[in-house]
Order: sequence, then C-alpha cells, then structure tokens
Amino acid sequence: MWRITIRICLVSSFPPVKGGEANYAQNFVSALEKYFPNEISEIHVLTHTEGEKSGKYEKKGKVEVFRLFDSLSFLSRNFAFAKIFLKIMNIRPDLVHLQYSTIPNGRYGGLLGESLFILFVLLKLVRIPFYITMHSLWLPDQSEERIYEKTKNRALSRLATWYLKVFTYLFAMFPQKLFLLVNIRGSKLTEEFCQAYHIPLGRVREEIHGVWVDKETVRTDIKNSKRMVCLGVMHPSKGYEFTIKAMIHVLKKFPKSSLIIAGSPAQTNYDEGKRYIDKLRDTIIEYGLTSSVSIEDRYLSDDEFAEYIRTAAIVLLSYSRTVGGSGIMHAAIMYNVPIIATGSGLHFEELTDFISIVPPKNADALANEITKILGSTEYRTTLIRNYERYLSDHDWSVVTRDNYEEYIKKLKFKRSKPI
Repeated sequence: MWRITIRICLVSSFPPVKGGEANYAQNFVSALEKYFPNEISEIHVLTHTEGEKSGKYEKKGKVEVFRLFDSLSFLSRNFAFAKIFLKIMNIRPDLVHLQYSTIPNGRYGGLLGESLFILFVLLKLVRIPFYITMHSLWLPDQSEERIYEKTKNRALSRLATWYLKVFTYLFAMFPQKLFLLVNIRGSKLTEEFCQAYHIPLGRVREEIHGVWVDKETVRTDIKNSKRMVCLGVMHPSKGYEFTIKAMIHVLKKFPKSSLIIAGSPAQTNYDEGKRYIDKLRDTIIEYGLTSSVSIEDRYLSDDEFAEYIRTAAIVLLSYSRTVGGSGIMHAAIMYNVPIIATGSGLHFEELTDFISIVPPKNADALANEITKILGSTEYRTTLIRNYERYLSDHDWSVVTRDNYEEYIKKLKFKRSKPI
C-alpha cells in the first residue's frame, strides 16, 4: 500500500487581516490540518498585510504563512502577482488554491485584480494546477444597482457591469475548477450565476460554507435573554437601520430587550462605512432608542465575536443586499442561536427550512419575527432543532473532503515510500 501526500499553496487574506474571507481561510486551513493529517504534508499560505511591513513569516505545525505584500500600497498590490508566483516557484506545491472576493480596487491590484490573470498564465506555463473559490457572487443586476448607488450615473453603471461580466467569464476559464461558495447543495444560485456570466456548468462546482460542529459550543444560560446582535463589517448594504426601526415595535412587547450593533468599516470602503455608522447613530437618537440600542464602532476579537453570538437571544442578518456567504450565520448555527435573515440575495429563501427568512428593508417583518421568537420557547426550540440537518452537511470535515477529492482528480502524485 502506498501513502499519497500533497503540498498546497493557499492564496488568500488571512488573520490578523480582518474580514470574512480571512476567517474562512483560517478555518479551511485548520480543517485540512485536522482531517487530512496524512494526505496533506504541507500547507503554505501566501497572504498580505494591510498598511504594515510585508515579508513577515510564521510557521505552526505543517502550516507556513508568508505575508508577501501590502494590499493598501498601490505599487505593492499591483505587483503582488510577481511575489506570489516567485514564492510558488520556490515552494513547488502540487496545487494552488485562491480564495477570491470581488472587491473594487482590492488586494490584487487593478480594478478587480486583473494582474491575477498574469499569475494564472504563469501557473499554466509551469503546469501547476490551481483552483479558485469565489466568496462574493455578484449577479449583474446587483452590480449595476451598487455601482449606480456610488456613481449616480446609469451609463457608467451599465458599462461597469458589462466589464464585470467579461472579467468573471475569463476568471472562470483559467482554473481547473471554479468553486462557488453557496449556502446549500444544489443552490439555484449556481445555475443563475453561470447563466448570467455564460460560464459552462462543467467549469464550476459548489463549495458549501463550513461549520465547526465538533467545537465546544456550550452557551451561557440565555433563557431570559432578550438581547439581539448585528455583527460584522459596517456598510450600507447591512440594512441595520431596519433593525433599529424594528426595535420600536419590539420594545412595546419586550421593554427589557436590547440591540447591539458591532463592527468596523472595511479598509476598502472605510469612509462610506463611517458615514453609515453616523447615520445609524442619528437614527437611534431620532427614535429615542439610546437606552436600548448601542453601536460599537470597532473590530471584535475572535473571542469577543464568539461571546456576542453565544450569549445572544437572536442573531439578525438584516442585509439589504447579500453577495457572499455569512460566517456570522454559520457561527450562530454552531452555537444554536436563532437567526433572522432577509431574502436579499444568494437565494437565502432556500434556507427557510433552517432559519427565519423575512423580506429585506422591512422593519415590520423583522419586528414580527423577533417578537415571535422572544415570546415562544417552543418556536425557538423548533428553529434550533432544524440546525441538526444543516450541520451534518456543513461540517468542515465534509467540506474539506469534497475539496480534497476534487484536488486528487487532477493531480499526478509523487508517491511516498510504502507503508
């Protein structure tokens, strides 16, 4: 019998860099380590800093982290592909896996990371297979709406959306497989995304968001808790103003209830995020909710983030636009906390068997569902019981097994000595 081992390069944001993609990558790496101790011999994470000196190096077990460039430096991020490729050639991995989010003027230079195409061509030339996981799945109508919000120019928003279509199509043509990060298997979003960008279905496969089912999930006693939480990057698409307005109605039935909104703006949209926080504070004052609704304008540590969720009565995902999988939602599922989400994209309505879904931008609908959950222990228990089926399909052991099996379909292995 022969033991087969592979060496992986993961190109991604990575903690302490903030954001869902970085946290997802860290969990993905931890899962590969845990569930494939013999099959995967080395994991090299090629990542970046944000405004700090690059060139940092860390090693823990079989995981090596190389912080190769500063994503906030125009020059550094536009030539990041060169540093990444040189490091890949130094490592000579069996495969490369890129975790990618569509962020304008983002971490890999250009408008959407066009320099990555140079990296892809180079990897093709040296015959190193690579895969891409798409974390943000913008559909054309969402893109046009977002660009119009920023530019107030309909012609420009249509032109930019056309460019996104071309970029996304080309992006899907390079890797061995394009993984789409979706909420459930067989999501309608997969087919819709491929149709919108004219991508053959055979070029993609679904990657479901992982959950740590076997982590310690003991909760503080929240039997009498009436505290709701909204967590994550501060941005107008979060729709937190509707949760604030919903609290007017919730407080009439549950005077001791409260809402905490916590998070910081993303570096790529910092000014917009700050203006949004100011708007939320003005809304709280306008409706006289300062004693019941609070905003914490700061990035939460991992421990703080977990504690906020673990001790909440309800986690609210009141997004007015959703284009990426929610790590917050999956953490709440892990801790058995009821969730209310809005059907604002990514076909979240497909999750109605597992979590409460209400229409987006609708404070009354939010308020009705909040009071229903707070007022009924039986209803809360039913919602939480529904998580069991979801967790069995989303355990990180399942997610990484799917990816590993996709890897080995294409690889020509170097076999180690027989065991």
